[in-house]
Amino acid sequence: MNLRLLIIILAFVLSSSLTKAQNLLDTSTWTIGSGSVSGFAQNGATSENSRELGTDPFGDSSILWKGGNDAANNADGGWNSNYHNINNEETYRFVVWLKKTNSNDGHSYFGCQQWQSGTDTNFYDYTILKLNGDIGTNPYFWVGDLPQLNKWYMLVGYIHGKNYNSDLSYGGIYDPVTGTKVVNITDFKFAPTTTKLKHRAYLYYDTNTSDRQFFYAPRAEMVDGNEPPLADLLGLNEIDTNLLDDSSWTIGCGSVSGFTQYGVTSENCRELGENHIGKDVVLWKAIPNSDGAQSGGFGSSYININHTKDYRLSVWMKKTNSNDGLSYFKLTSLTGSSHHTLKLNGTVQTWPSFWNGDLPQLNRWYLLVGYIHNSSYASSVSHGKIYDGVTGEVVQSITDYKFKSTATNLQHRAFIYGDTNINDRQYMYAPRMEEVNGSEWTLEELLSINPDSKLIFSYDLAGNQKQRFYCEEEGFCSPVAPESRMINEEGVKMEEEGVVVAEQTDVPLPCEETKEDTDLTDVKHTIYPNPTDGKIAIKLSGKDYNLTNSINIYTSSGALVRRININNPTNQIELNISDMPSGTYHIHMHFTNGTVKTEQIIKN
Repeated sequence: MNLRLLIIILAFVLSSSLTKAQNLLDTSTWTIGSGSVSGFAQNGATSENSRELGTDPFGDSSILWKGGNDAANNADGGWNSNYHNINNEETYRFVVWLKKTNSNDGHSYFGCQQWQSGTDTNFYDYTILKLNGDIGTNPYFWVGDLPQLNKWYMLVGYIHGKNYNSDLSYGGIYDPVTGTKVVNITDFKFAPTTTKLKHRAYLYYDTNTSDRQFFYAPRAEMVDGNEPPLADLLGLNEIDTNLLDDSSWTIGCGSVSGFTQYGVTSENCRELGENHIGKDVVLWKAIPNSDGAQSGGFGSSYININHTKDYRLSVWMKKTNSNDGLSYFKLTSLTGSSHHTLKLNGTVQTWPSFWNGDLPQLNRWYLLVGYIHNSSYASSVSHGKIYDGVTGEVVQSITDYKFKSTATNLQHRAFIYGDTNINDRQYMYAPRMEEVNGSEWTLEELLSINPDSKLIFSYDLAGNQKQRFYCEEEGFCSPVAPESRMINEEGVKMEEEGVVVAEQTDVPLPCEETKEDTDLTDVKHTIYPNPTDGKIAIKLSGKDYNLTNSINIYTSSGALVRRININNPTNQIELNISDMPSGTYHIHMHFTNGTVKTEQIIKN
């Protein structure tokens, strides 16, 4: 065995050991069979609890715990884990994968528990608390029906330390296809007497004997920075569906493996530069000479494809200095001299362009996304778009194509043509080609920003800022009227000091409204140094308030560029924004007294 292979094996073993050591639950006892196993006591009868090989959430064959059920209206499969010792000053995270089949009879349960023997042997002392301090006599993070039958979901619940003094819950049910939280669930916290904890997941009150509930990969772990990120648990960091390999993009000039230069070598170089969120990446730089022909860019190698499938191509692009020449985003399917690409109306297209022209603005990154559909595609609708790299918004629609039934390959092309201004530059990075099958990256992943997360400002007629609103979810970015601005009984809009007041509604919007600045003075905080060259510290003083939930950093136009999650409330934190471009930013902070605050910082 060579040394490199030995190092790889040792690193894998060490990584696996650390991941297992972090999890308080040991599922190595899950052998094929029925009933309880070491560490997991069955819920319901032995006949309702079995373990078998099945397809896990990632498409692999794994041992699953299967909850079956009889016709009785009682426990129907699942487990209570053993108790594990905990530190009641820390936060713990519980995880389990669930899938229900056949019907939504009964309910699924996901919870935690500590019962301690009380002074009366017929009763128990309950040591799990609701976030408001009330006793949680039977604490479940969630009870109900999963969003869909026959689909895996990952459930994540949190039990906070005894000193946690917020009413914010972080738990949720996650869709593994999109990686998004689809249901919010309930958090708990420890009482000062809590010393142990167990994990509970089961099916209950299901009388349909054809129903099944499957369980996979339960976890219980302290939230201390060593726990696996949720993206890892969801498998989102393990799969890259890109058919193009740009790891060959090393600093230098000319063609590289998998990418042929467009124009002469001096017009095609790669260098380190900042992408749309300020991270250093290797950029392909087009450097036009004055000949007015090919002016820099690339064509990928031809990739084998299946003409009965849809494919998506994308690339980031930025032009500087002037709009001389034209930018191109193209595709090719070619065998010899035969072209295998059609317009959506069925006309053969020799050298198809998703788009060519001038980007909306100079000196600004844009994401270009184009689609080529399967050979049977019968629609005339194009889905391709150009997205703004700051806001994530669509700024232009572009042209889709489809394959001929003879197509066997596909090429990605991005370049500039006819630019005679030698001071112009066009930058490109992150070219992608992937089959559209549900496993491809979401647009949110391609954009690497949250376009639905905004800071909204309102002003009076004199131009003075009156309110700030933080809106995280799509469709809920309309400011809610503050209490000080009255709405009449008919819900008619009124104006006070030049501010339009939102219509009254009985439905609470999932949108955080900040209080007027005068309401936030109880939380004394400092941010320093400001301006900064990279590192900044946030420190709270005065009352016993902490930072919680998350710290979000926005551009001056209100686009989210960074989120720092805070799993354990703290009164001070240091942030490193040295990789962000120079400019003005807004830092949006959550405090444990329920208020929020936004401060302006300057990055040198």
